[in-house]
Amino acid sequence: MASKRPQGRAPARRTSVPRRPAKPAAPRKRRTPEEARDVILQAAETLLVEQGPDKVGLQAVAKAAGVSHALVTHYFGTYEALVREVLLRRNELLAASFREHLLAADAPPSAGALLERFFTVVQQGQHSRLMAWALLTGRAEHMPLVRAQGLRLLADALEFQSGRVAEAQGTPPPSRDTVDMTLLVALCASQWFLLAREALLPVMGRPADAASDARFREVLGGMLQGALGMKPPGGG
Repeated sequence: MASKRPQGRAPARRTSVPRRPAKPAAPRKRRTPEEARDVILQAAETLLVEQGPDKVGLQAVAKAAGVSHALVTHYFGTYEALVREVLLRRNELLAASFREHLLAADAPPSAGALLERFFTVVQQGQHSRLMAWALLTGRAEHMPLVRAQGLRLLADALEFQSGRVAEAQGTPPPSRDTVDMTLLVALCASQWFLLAREALLPVMGRPADAASDARFREVLGGMLQGALGMKPPGGG
């Protein structure tokens, strides 16, 4: 007689859970032409600084900005024109930052304060690499401080401040030639230091860190004050 197989349990009935209707996707905010241009320029500047302008193209910029290649071409035409706009945009931002710094102070800033401001602004986003590239490729007219008389504004402020200090110290004020050359030395030394600090400091047994940067500014600032005939803060 065949044995009866145990009957398995009947599968439990599944209760269907009503699905909630999917929420409609929020409408995508449409950028204005100015906003779209700014997004593209920001993406382009980041790539130019990180990879170097000669290794970037319109396709890479479009991908980084999250826009189509056609849109980048529509706004800027060529890669050369885009690079030019990046340099001009950075120039305007730096010039505006320096103007704000000079106008916000109750008294004209000292040579050390101007040097500190230069370091703070130019070090943002390693912009010194982009400035060096502009120089080496014949695009110096688009560099920060070159356009909009930015460099002249700094020289005027430095001349005015050093003249006031000289009057307080009872010494002759520096000539305009001395002021101009001192400012050029400050800018050139600062630019080269920002470019080469990571290679030069370790060779000298120093870390490429904020403390080394501060020490460099301190020494350079003292040299500039000496060139202008200004006593260091606190006398001496």
